[in-house]
Amino acid sequence: MNNRWLVYLPLIFVIPLLLLVYTWLEGEPYTGYIADPIQVGMESGSVINILGDEGYVSMSLLASYEIEAVVKSTNRQWDYPAQVSQYDLALAWGDLNREDIDATITYGQSGRFYGYRWSPETPVSPAYIGSHSANVHLIHSDRSTLKQIRAIDKDDHIRLQGYLVQVNFPSGAWRSSLTRNDSGNGACEILYVTGVKMLD
Repeated sequence: MNNRWLVYLPLIFVIPLLLLVYTWLEGEPYTGYIADPIQVGMESGSVINILGDEGYVSMSLLASYEIEAVVKSTNRQWDYPAQVSQYDLALAWGDLNREDIDATITYGQSGRFYGYRWSPETPVSPAYIGSHSANVHLIHSDRSTLKQIRAIDKDDHIRLQGYLVQVNFPSGAWRSSLTRNDSGNGACEILYVTGVKMLD
């Protein structure tokens, strides 16, 4: 009798075990309610200079900002603003991460924009989706923060802290939205990130 197959017997048990451990480490996407971002306006005149890939750029601080959300999409950027802002995240909060709601919505990013589609079965209105999700342009405060941003993946439950800003490029101002109810060009948040925390 040929017993060579016995060599592979341990794999029958090891592979499923490894898959189980991997699933446990990855965890399940967060499905609970998340409160709205915390935004506090600042006095005009708060300006800092940051070093981008093409030299120093001045930045006006518009509001302090803290957001907890689930990442629905990530996008690496290569355009002119990428000299200070290399990554965009599509984020969702409120009830949008409930399983019955999330299953009816798809998110996507293209260029510096994001979009979403919903099925007729979704229990929330398009206006609710728009006011509880956002495309956020991230500006890292240092190399360590950039490393943390690079590690963020779809379905991560995160908290970001920093400031909504206006970036004063020589070619013109790139200004953050300061409201959750706008849409279209100029509706994205531009966030100077000073803190990143992975939750769950």
